Amino acid sequence: MAQRPPGPLDATGLTEAGARPRFFYGWVILGVGFTAQLIFGISHQAFQTYLVPLGAEFGWSRATLAGPRALTQAETALLGPANGWAVDRFGPRMVFSAGVFMLGLGMVLFGQVTEVWQYYAVNVLLGIGSSFAGLLVVSTALNNWFRRKRTMAIAVATVGYSLAGVLAIPAIVFIQAEFGWRAAATISGLVIWAVGLPAAYFLRSRPEDMGMLPDGDAPGGGEGAPASGAASRGGDGRVDFSLGEAMRTQTFWYIAVSNGVTALIMSAVQVHLFLHLEQGVGLSRRDAALAFGFLSFVNIGGRLVGGYLGDRYDKRLLLSWGALGTAASLVLLAVATSMVPVLVFGAIYGFAWGMRTPIANSQTGDYFGRAAFGRLMGTQQLISSPLGIAAPVIAAIVADRQGSYFEVFIALAVTSALASIAMFLARPPAPPPRLSAA
Repeated sequence: MAQRPPGPLDATGLTEAGARPRFFYGWVILGVGFTAQLIFGISHQAFQTYLVPLGAEFGWSRATLAGPRALTQAETALLGPANGWAVDRFGPRMVFSAGVFMLGLGMVLFGQVTEVWQYYAVNVLLGIGSSFAGLLVVSTALNNWFRRKRTMAIAVATVGYSLAGVLAIPAIVFIQAEFGWRAAATISGLVIWAVGLPAAYFLRSRPEDMGMLPDGDAPGGGEGAPASGAASRGGDGRVDFSLGEAMRTQTFWYIAVSNGVTALIMSAVQVHLFLHLEQGVGLSRRDAALAFGFLSFVNIGGRLVGGYLGDRYDKRLLLSWGALGTAASLVLLAVATSMVPVLVFGAIYGFAWGMRTPIANSQTGDYFGRAAFGRLMGTQQLISSPLGIAAPVIAAIVADRQGSYFEVFIALAVTSALASIAMFLARPPAPPPRLSAA
């Protein structure tokens, strides 16, 4: 007898007899996550492109120019737990909408800056917006909607961030050259509003609220049900830890330390790369933008490969090897004197950075579940961010004193190599004692 085709969706979003939904709304969430990372990438990565024209117009030192990035890192750290609580409590749509509004406003106001205090004040607003519209919100939403495909979902969404580096950053550099940095900042703010605010409307918190299950699984179909022994095995995202239970595991602290070291490296490179390429390596502004675009293009491949591998192989081993690759790339950057080694650096660093992003952000969901994911990510940010906060300013002070970034990038390379140890030690935790007792 032929199988009866699924019936139309009912009020809960399910077909008749609890069959698989005709359309899984998680793909819409994935599209919104991609868009969110695109606009976040425009504001976050573009910061470094403004440092040279700002320094030329106002005569500010490297430390003064880099200071706001440390400020925004501090805001992200302090707001992390509150941001995570708000996402868990009110859902990602409300939090993301507020973040997009503040990001757009911050970029528009950035175009009006004439004094150093205004420069810092605008970056306070941008820091709050970045916290509310950043990866924590996207990761929380995707962690709720995907389980077996979690790493790949985060990988595809974060490609938006890389695409901003490929397309938006060269475009911003072009606008800066043709119309000035003020026009570039104002246009960026308007684009963020035009793209981000409509996208926020489509965010939904959990599949269960729409009568669905993670990954689009059919109720009772077996895919979403815990496998035998899952609770004792751990690391499959089906065991929900509370914040307190997670913080009592060694794994939580290994992840927090490795995230902190990664934040240190990435924030220093993100702020100072353009300055080093132009003033240290001696590339033209156009070539520096092309090199960054190439890095971002490779970064896309790294994210997709990381998404594929992260759902199939041990995440801690992948992260550890990625950290060693990052170390090797930073040595190349430190000694680069022409475009060729810069491109080799971009290929290795871009791929390793891209691969790490989806794997690291899905690792917390795999190890600790969905129930407190936002609070867990926010608390990890609060713990790990002090390193990312200090890195841009310390790097600037060292570069100002030494006259180059050689020592800075060598130190970052050594740090990345050491961080690979913490990443390797972050094994899946045992289930909470309350489950063992039960």
